[in-house]
Amino acid sequence: MIVFPAIDILDGKVVRLRQGRLDAVTVYNDDPVDQAKRWIDQGAEWLHVVDLDGAVLGEPANLGVVERIASLGVLVQFGGGLRSMEVLDRVASVGVKRMVLGTTLVTKPAFVAEACDTYGSAIVAGIDARDGKVAIQGWREGTEYGVLDLIRDLELLGVKRLAYTDISKDGMQTGVNYGAYRALVGQTLLPITASGGVSSLDDIRDLHELGPQIEGVIIGRALYEGSLSLSDAVRVGYGEA
Repeated sequence: MIVFPAIDILDGKVVRLRQGRLDAVTVYNDDPVDQAKRWIDQGAEWLHVVDLDGAVLGEPANLGVVERIASLGVLVQFGGGLRSMEVLDRVASVGVKRMVLGTTLVTKPAFVAEACDTYGSAIVAGIDARDGKVAIQGWREGTEYGVLDLIRDLELLGVKRLAYTDISKDGMQTGVNYGAYRALVGQTLLPITASGGVSSLDDIRDLHELGPQIEGVIIGRALYEGSLSLSDAVRVGYGEA
């Protein structure tokens, strides 16, 4: 299982939000590239980078920083404002290996289908949800779209992998919504990356026990606050501890 340290970029700085709220921001580093180097030194093979400015604006605002991170040799999964083929082409050209779509999963299904046709498994459907309902526009807007209903539609559009975030858990360090991931594994065959609430090695072990379909876990605040070490998390992710 891949362990993705999260690097969320807002106003050029590395931040973490609580439950996706832009008014609940903690700054951890003024330099995202420096933070990337730190995670690489601690064993990161992949990084999950989010352009929070881009998620709000609808177009990436920190692509130069992302290019510098990718140039370090680490594999990058990136999201935030990816809403056109032109933008996807730009993002791919700077070395990003996986691109996370969010709002467009609901608002632009034809674009999602074209993106999947062009980039295949490099496209990740980033589903963010509260109480089983999908949220869009940088988590600011709720929808009446149920998670499983959306997944069924995305499978028809050609989506090959998912990243699922329980917004109520994100940034809270209260443990993952294990039941939600167990339900997803029972409802789809797509590979899933889990996100939101990871606070301990036991959370990673619990996800690992769901089997290889949980292909990754994104960890943010627990790493930044020091309640988890990345090297330990990576060992557990690989089933070595």
